[in-house]
Amino acid sequence: MRAGYSVLREIDKKNFIPEGNDYGLSEREFENFIFFLENKGFLERVLRVNDFFSIKPARLTLKGKELLEELHHYEASYPADRSELKKWVEIEKKAYSNGAFEDY
Repeated sequence: MRAGYSVLREIDKKNFIPEGNDYGLSEREFENFIFFLENKGFLERVLRVNDFFSIKPARLTLKGKELLEELHHYEASYPADRSELKKWVEIEKKAYSNGAFEDY
């Protein structure tokens, strides 16, 4: 849930506009992730025009703000530098991975 926390945090604080490469995701994967957060009711006002989408005008819903509060324990280890986000998210990915990709 680190990636979700980070995206919601950055949208809420407006430090920067998160992008897929911040988390090691392709543009399509990131777009799907944003739509997931929107469909779950954590985000609103995601801009869509044909094949283009933007989270610049997006904002958290009450449910999104509650999730940020619930996951506030991540703040203690949250990286100060944007370039460290991918590494920070990878920690959780490794912790919950079943090792299926380690053979490749």
